[in-house]
Amino acid sequence: MKNSSSTILVVDDEQANTTLLAEVLKKANYAVNVANDGFKAIAACKVRTPDVIVLDLHMPLMGGMEVYNRLKAEEKTSHIPIIFMASRDKTLPTFNGEEGDNEDIIFKPIQGTELLSRVKTVLKEKALRDELRKKEAQIRELSLTDNLTSLKSSRYLDEFLQIGIRQAKRYSVPLSIVMLELDSHADLLKTLGKQQFDQVLTQIAHLVAKQMRESDIVVRTGDCEFSVVLTCTTREGAIEVAERLRNSVHNANLAGMETPITVSLGICQYAKHMDDRGNLLLSHARAAVQHAHNTGGNMTLMAE
Repeated sequence: MKNSSSTILVVDDEQANTTLLAEVLKKANYAVNVANDGFKAIAACKVRTPDVIVLDLHMPLMGGMEVYNRLKAEEKTSHIPIIFMASRDKTLPTFNGEEGDNEDIIFKPIQGTELLSRVKTVLKEKALRDELRKKEAQIRELSLTDNLTSLKSSRYLDEFLQIGIRQAKRYSVPLSIVMLELDSHADLLKTLGKQQFDQVLTQIAHLVAKQMRESDIVVRTGDCEFSVVLTCTTREGAIEVAERLRNSVHNANLAGMETPITVSLGICQYAKHMDDRGNLLLSHARAAVQHAHNTGGNMTLMAE
C-alpha cells in the first residue's frame, strides 16, 4: 500500500536518530522531512504542514513540549497529531484536560515496526477527525446557505444586518436594502412546474449575485424573494442598482418563455429611527415590493 500522500516530520537533535527513522518511514513509502531542533521544526511546519510529527521531547534550546505548545497555538498547525519520542529515565510531561488525548509517546531505542504501527494508527485517527471537522464545517455552512440557489440564507442576513447597521450608525455611512420578488409567481409556478420554476429561481439568483460588489450580499429571503444589502450606497445608488437588476431579469429570456419573466423591487434605506436588528428596514422594503406587485409589477419603488 502506498503512503506517499502522507508526510511525516521527524524532529530530533541527534542526527543519527533522524536519519535512521527517516529511512524506516521512507521504506514504508511515506514522504519524510527532518529537523534537528525545535526552531527548524516549527519553520518546516509553516512551509508544508505534515500529517504527523515524530517529535523528541528532550531537545536542548527548545524542547518538545515548547514546540508542541507553539504548534497548538496556531490554527494552521493545531490539528497536527504528534508522536513524542522519550527516554525512559527522564520525566514525562503532564497534559492538561483533553489536550493530550490525540498524542502518543514511544520510548527510545525505537523499533522500526513499532514506529510504523504507531504512525499507521495515528494517521487513521487523523483521517477520522479530519472527516468529522469537514462534516461539521459543512453543517455550519448549510445552516447559513440556501440549498437551491447556494445564496446566503435569512439566518446569515440577520447577522449581517446587525453588523451593517452598527457600522452605519457609528460611521454615518448609508446602508440600503433592495428586495425583489417574482411577479405573478403563483401563476408562473403552475405554468412551468416545480422543476423548471426552481431553475428560474436559480438563474435569477446567479444573475443578481454576479452583479454585486464583494462588500454586498445577496440572500434568498422567501420562496420567490431575494434581498440585496448594499453597503455604503446612497439612495440614488440603490435605485440605480435596483433598476439594473429589474432590466436584467426582464431581458434574460428565462425559461425560454415568449412573455418575459419580471420582478418587482422595493428599496429601503436605513434611518436612525429604525431598530438595530433591521426588522423595519426589511418590512418597509417588503411593503414597497407588494405595492409594486399591486400596481402592475415590473417596477421599482422606494419605501418612504
